[in-house]
Amino acid sequence: MIGRSRFGLYLGRFFGIKFYLDYSWFLIAAIVTYELASEVFPDSLHGHTQAFYFTMGVAAALIFFLSILLHELGHSLVSQRCGIPVPRITLLFIGGIAEISREPDTARAELKIAIGGPAVSIVLALLYAAGAYVSYVRNWSAVSIVLQWLTLVNLSLVVFNAIPGYPLDGGRILRAIIWARTGNLRKATYITTRIGVGFSWVLIGLGMIFLFEGQWNAFVFFLIGIFLKGAAESGYTNTLYHQVLGGVRVGDIMTRNPACIPAHTPLNMVVDDYFLAKNHVAYPVIGDDGDFRGLLRLEYVKELPREKWPYTTAGDLAATHDTMGAIIDAAQSAEYAMRRLLASGQGRLAVLDAGKIAGIITRHDVLHFIAIHSELENGK
Repeated sequence: MIGRSRFGLYLGRFFGIKFYLDYSWFLIAAIVTYELASEVFPDSLHGHTQAFYFTMGVAAALIFFLSILLHELGHSLVSQRCGIPVPRITLLFIGGIAEISREPDTARAELKIAIGGPAVSIVLALLYAAGAYVSYVRNWSAVSIVLQWLTLVNLSLVVFNAIPGYPLDGGRILRAIIWARTGNLRKATYITTRIGVGFSWVLIGLGMIFLFEGQWNAFVFFLIGIFLKGAAESGYTNTLYHQVLGGVRVGDIMTRNPACIPAHTPLNMVVDDYFLAKNHVAYPVIGDDGDFRGLLRLEYVKELPREKWPYTTAGDLAATHDTMGAIIDAAQSAEYAMRRLLASGQGRLAVLDAGKIAGIITRHDVLHFIAIHSELENGK
């Protein structure tokens, strides 16, 4: 699966890609090991101790998750060959996530990247099947059973990922095909994400059915369904941002000539003349020379006792908070600005041009720009 990932336990760097193990993995690894050791392997191989079955379960679970990492590595290496860096791969409770740095430029590249993972899983399934056969002939029963199970789960992984709903591999393959035929990435993404959302509701529905039947794996279907639903919806949003904001600079959509607070202004006057009078939650602070000194937010003022307001200037308070995290250059891309605004949760950034305040860009500015362009395109 290709998409956004979270950070976890750092495993190392291979092929220039950082590998992480999300903490949710330990729960699913324990569940898989328990099921294999208590039910699957004892039913297939009789007459051994529980410790023996546990060893088989641990070995099978670790090799299975290694197979998932290799699946994601297949996506990643193809992505890198297409000129798209992959910063990290994270192993989650639902499988693996290869985080590509940006969307492919062409449908052909998208198709190649999407096929890379399943191709690795198919090769692994064939190798496990061959190993199972050789082990069976040599009467290595335990090894043969473990390899048979690995063959089946890798084939199941291919079948599951073949479902044509984004962000699954089948969804990305279908997106590449629709994109190639229509030349419209947004339309292709919309169709495949709708399928992905529909499939996620199927999984959630199955989870509800299994819950009423008292089956332990009900929560797994719930979690996978919820995760896929969120990934599908965010996938379309990210594509929309990329399409509309491509080539647009921060300076093109920022709010120009914002009200600025002189650095020497006491906070009691700042509250009366700016926060209460102009109804904004943050203002740039500038020095006598016009240089940017920081972004003064309402919450900064609220943290300071009122009796200190007359004796504390806007410049003093702004200097106690991170300045670099609150600014962006006017020449930066609007898409990068949106990522900053969404990631930081701060909602607005001060826009600088040659060190001087040029404007303010907010999440609302970007969303408003996207909404207008989307409506105009839909009206064509």
